[in-house]
Amino acid sequence: MTASEATQQRQSLLRTVLADSSLLQHLDSMPADEKTIAVTVNAGTAHFSHPDLNNAELDNDHIETLVWTREMEATASPLRDESSVPQRKVASLSDGKLGDAEYRLIGQLGSGGTAFVYQAHQRAVDREVAVKVLRDELARDPKSRQRFLTEARLIGGLDHPNVIALHEVCLDDKGNLFYSMKRIDGTSWNLQIGKMSLQQNISTLLRVADAIRYAHSRGLIHRDIKPENVMLGRFGEVLVADWGLAVSRRGEDADLSLDNTIGGTPAYMAPELASGDQTAISYPTDVYLLGATLFQILSGHPPHHGTSLMQCIRAAADNHIRPSRVEGELMDIAMKAMSTAIADRYQTVDELIDAINGQRQHEESERLVKRARWLLQESPSDGQLEDFRIADALLREAIEIWPENRRAREAIIELNIEFARAATAKGDLELALTLYEAADQAESEAAARIRRELQRRKTAGQQVARYSALFTQLPEAGLLGNITTGEVAEANEMFDRMFGYGQDEIVGKHFEELGLWVCEKQRLEFVTEVRSQGRVDNFEARLKHVGGQQLDVLISARTTTINGEEMVVSTLRDISARKEAQRQLEKNRRRLADMQKLAGLGTWTYDVQTQQVQWSEEAFRLAGRTPDQGIPSSREYLQQIHPEDRRSLIQAIRHAVDSFASFEIRIRQRGQSGNYQHLIVRGQPIQDDSGKTVEVYGVLIPTKSC
Repeated sequence: MTASEATQQRQSLLRTVLADSSLLQHLDSMPADEKTIAVTVNAGTAHFSHPDLNNAELDNDHIETLVWTREMEATASPLRDESSVPQRKVASLSDGKLGDAEYRLIGQLGSGGTAFVYQAHQRAVDREVAVKVLRDELARDPKSRQRFLTEARLIGGLDHPNVIALHEVCLDDKGNLFYSMKRIDGTSWNLQIGKMSLQQNISTLLRVADAIRYAHSRGLIHRDIKPENVMLGRFGEVLVADWGLAVSRRGEDADLSLDNTIGGTPAYMAPELASGDQTAISYPTDVYLLGATLFQILSGHPPHHGTSLMQCIRAAADNHIRPSRVEGELMDIAMKAMSTAIADRYQTVDELIDAINGQRQHEESERLVKRARWLLQESPSDGQLEDFRIADALLREAIEIWPENRRAREAIIELNIEFARAATAKGDLELALTLYEAADQAESEAAARIRRELQRRKTAGQQVARYSALFTQLPEAGLLGNITTGEVAEANEMFDRMFGYGQDEIVGKHFEELGLWVCEKQRLEFVTEVRSQGRVDNFEARLKHVGGQQLDVLISARTTTINGEEMVVSTLRDISARKEAQRQLEKNRRRLADMQKLAGLGTWTYDVQTQQVQWSEEAFRLAGRTPDQGIPSSREYLQQIHPEDRRSLIQAIRHAVDSFASFEIRIRQRGQSGNYQHLIVRGQPIQDDSGKTVEVYGVLIPTKSC
């Protein structure tokens, strides 16, 4: 057949099928499915094959052309190209005659439009393999055998991790061609596609596309890409199978004698495959099939359908794609790949892969935008600056991944404006102005107000600087702060020493950022008193050193106005040593009281300022009173002292208060019975930081009664 004759025949293939009433009747009666079909025209007669069709069902005119009888088998001559094909004995386990067969057929794995695939055991290397043989009606057809042999040699030349490896092509003892290939322990993709996630399916599709890209580099067009022809192994393998319809496009007249076939799966077919326009079949044909597979991943069904197999073929020829509600960039990619006009498709598999990978990057970019928006929605209403910074980083990463992401660029402008408002509310005007400028809002009224406020602050700052020159010379630790903004305007050297800060670590910071206060309740009490009274004197608090240790301090503060700004000046005195001494003294007192109680001693204290007396439980017992009766007044207590001893007790206490001298005297104290008991009274004055006696502490030691 000449090239022009082959071309003319290719263009009339679909017309030839439609003109065959018996074949057309069968196609119209068969339901649309996702099986591979092959319609081959030889000498004007159509040969049709389908996994579910027994060609014996066709009329007598087709029996002669489609099915080879045993008499015809006996007279069939092998192809010249088969002379180099080795012979191997093949036996079926059902025959019970295994003998020395090299391949032992175990069971059928599947079937296609042109061939069956069996599981077999290869004795020589003791391995499980898959064996592919032509269907009965094609097994003795020279052109079918030639195509099968060509297919085996084409696959054998493919060395790619996503292509099933072919072991060898052979003839059995009856002259039937077959080839063995790696058996995959797994399942076909079409049985798993509905159970896999979108990302898993897209990843599988990209690996299939990589195999097809490799095949194209070798000049091969698959023509029947679909999930059923992809095997998924148990260990993550993705392998493209069933290259039975593959054609070579290397050389000007490559496969001219083999292309007189409508082949493929109508549910996925490109228009040029369904119409039989073989001159149009090219690498974009496989791009179409990859796009059809992507369509199924997204929509859940292949692109073409009909009430019968023939209608499905017509839908494919006219490129009628089933409607889907699925939208988005991936669906746009699938539709472009399935364009009717070949020139409108991606021209190479590389272009399709780049588009899918680009979409995945776009998807990641959009995910970052959504995350940034969610973060801002969940942020407190007062606007946490840290949340803004995180959202800004997310949006900038989104733009880096996909520079054309319009939503990310719009979001970052909105973010800058919101960020600027929050910064303004917190008093960070320099940051706010920078953000307005970044959002192209430098000339807005909000930005103008900030510039005016910054200028006013600059003028105020000059006055504060003059004031702080005096402030820094204070002998005690001092802080100068702005009540309105909450910022530290100045900290003197004594403050830095006491709390371990450097000037650059505290000036310009917000008080809350420093975390000075140990107790938040104390801080609120201090702030409330300063705001309401304008001053605080000797406010006791616990503050934190930069190293983490806690300090007891006395704070005195005054508010003042400097150039219209309300400021607060605070001085802090470290009383940690005194507080620790007081705590230790109190501890010792409790311990001494416990010991005195055990020894039967009574203790008492006399507050010099209030003239209040406190007794221990034992002191009540010695006086013949109960705690419920209360401590007697000074006058009442003196009435219980023997008249001769009253004056010496009073003088001893007064002398202790005035001279800070301890004392010990003997007295007689009347009990509840009216009898006097001899007691030794010891007293010890206690002074404050200024040396003034504030308290006298004493003990009562019983001796004997009179």
